[in-house]
Amino acid sequence: MESVSAASGSTAPKGPESLQSLAVGCFASICRDRLADELLLFSRRCPDIDIGVHEMPRGALLPALRGGDLSLAVLPGGPEPGTQSIGLWQDRVLVAMAAGHRLAASAGVEPSELRDELFLTSQQQFGGDMHRFLARRILPPGSALNATIIDLGPPKILDRVAQGAGVALISGSHEDHVGDGIVVRPVDAPGALFPVRAYWIAEEPAEPLAGLIRSLKERSDTFSADAC
Repeated sequence: MESVSAASGSTAPKGPESLQSLAVGCFASICRDRLADELLLFSRRCPDIDIGVHEMPRGALLPALRGGDLSLAVLPGGPEPGTQSIGLWQDRVLVAMAAGHRLAASAGVEPSELRDELFLTSQQQFGGDMHRFLARRILPPGSALNATIIDLGPPKILDRVAQGAGVALISGSHEDHVGDGIVVRPVDAPGALFPVRAYWIAEEPAEPLAGLIRSLKERSDTFSADAC
């Protein structure tokens, strides 16, 4: 299990609610990056608690939570049967493109304007899962974007985008990590805005999970104010 100060792993350990450890699962880096400061602050308040952060596919998070492999799961979605949850922030779908791209001068992008674009998708760090999730938020049922999967990490994918090799879907939580030579534009679609929630199981969770939930509740208004 990795601590909040280390790079995230993808395998959740057993026994997450032991006295001094918490396993927090998140959907790729959409939630890890946004939660990093809050988890670090909590770990400083409670230095005897080891928080392991685990990036996982979106579809695996709630089963892992229900199966006892995670203490807390953070992912896009609404209330789920058999869980407790709080809304943390509203995220949104963005398109990253080279600064000289034909759509860069627009304030926003319609899904119809993306039909002829080549979308670059990372094969690593659940990049394909992220692309599919974001694409489904903006497209009608049965539609798909022209995407190619490349065996490069997300930062290298964005390097290709900056070079004009294609465009990429990212979430608003990633916008601050976009480098020079790239502009991002919101997609104008009804589903482009989506909620991100924290989920847990017990109605009255034990410490230290209860303390982390209290901390997230205290910060939920700040998260919302920071949302795109």
